[in-house]
Amino acid sequence: MGNKAKEANPMFAEKLCILSDEELVSRYCDTRDHRAFQEIYLRYKDELFRYCAQMLPHRCTQLMEAFWSAFLETPPQLQRTRLKNWLYIRLNRLLCAPGTYPPDTGNPADTSACAQSDALHSALIGSDVLRAIQQLPMAQRNIFLLFTECGLSLATVADIERIPLARCRATLEESRNSIEHALFGSTRKPWKSTATLAKEAEARAAEENANNKAAEEQADGTQTGPHKPRVTLPWGKTPKVAAASPATADRSVEVA
Repeated sequence: MGNKAKEANPMFAEKLCILSDEELVSRYCDTRDHRAFQEIYLRYKDELFRYCAQMLPHRCTQLMEAFWSAFLETPPQLQRTRLKNWLYIRLNRLLCAPGTYPPDTGNPADTSACAQSDALHSALIGSDVLRAIQQLPMAQRNIFLLFTECGLSLATVADIERIPLARCRATLEESRNSIEHALFGSTRKPWKSTATLAKEAEARAAEENANNKAAEEQADGTQTGPHKPRVTLPWGKTPKVAAASPATADRSVEVA
């Protein structure tokens, strides 16, 4: 019974769930075992779809179908590349490639795809955060999503964008600031209440008035000049000469 149960449950018999991403890819390349592809698909379908939906919401469904079909037909030769990095690099190229997906044709057969695109677009604009991400320029949006949501290293993101690491870091910071500004307004908000700001303004005005008054008083003192003390001569006061008496005057006449 145990062997029959294992044969009836191939996933249990093969234990594909314990294999790494790279081992699954190698197995699928060698055997074209659809179960190996299915395990890869289950691991990455949701996060790849979320990334694609925020980058190109109106073409997400068709793009992901083309992406996984190409994977089935031509599985990657990873060598030393991680499967996760390879998936995002390939999907990013598909997003940027011109003419990869056809424009809307209005075909009734596309009604289901159009309905999915409309629902996805409504979900994106219904969230403040997702709407703020949608407002970013394409390069900023891609770098922000690959690093923040997809979990790729900044070096890998810089390689995908084919820009220097320093520029990639600066662009990531710009995208974060733009999202914060869209959500919360200016990044520099006064944390003090209006009453506190009014009191501080009154205090500054009073201090300014006091400084102006002190400056005026100092200016007035410079113009009038302080009273100088009388200079004391080292020899003291000059004695007054006494008036000559009449007798002295007569004698002086007599002598003369």
